[in-house]
Amino acid sequence: MTKTFSNFVRPGLMAAALICATAFAAPAYAQTAPITGVPSAKDFPGANEMPDPSLDYKIAFDMNTMESPDQVNSGLKMIGALINTYESHGVSPSHMHLQAVFHGPTIVLVTDDATYKGRTGVEHNPNVDLLNQLRKAGLKTVVCGQSAMAQHYDFNTIKYAQMNLSASVTFINLMTRGYIKINE
Repeated sequence: MTKTFSNFVRPGLMAAALICATAFAAPAYAQTAPITGVPSAKDFPGANEMPDPSLDYKIAFDMNTMESPDQVNSGLKMIGALINTYESHGVSPSHMHLQAVFHGPTIVLVTDDATYKGRTGVEHNPNVDLLNQLRKAGLKTVVCGQSAMAQHYDFNTIKYAQMNLSASVTFINLMTRGYIKINE
């Protein structure tokens, strides 16, 4: 009887051990969202065109809409939600190549508090925390130098982005390198 019991239990224990090992080997990025305070897209049965972990994503965000200056910009939230969504579906951060190009009225989003207050009347730039999270998650932030000069920005006050020659040149270069352009 011991031999029969052992032959029955051993495969069950091995299967249980395999299931536990698989559960503990789950990727860390599927457990927590890298961008806090921003949800990922909600899954639903039968959804098509899901994020594909085998693809390499190259996305350039055209940041050109300024909303209420006392609120975090919705375009930045959208980028955070996209990062969270792709990572929650197993897309590695190394497969996400993201750039946000600020021009026109959105340049103020990447400035220090004093400049933000001077241009919007709002005491503190509400976008800083989210910008820092996005940049830590791999988003490269750039500003159109032509637009910044036309609006008389002091380049030293642009704290959360690098200066590029122009938004047009940046988009042309990125699209030539295989990036797709998304209007925020």
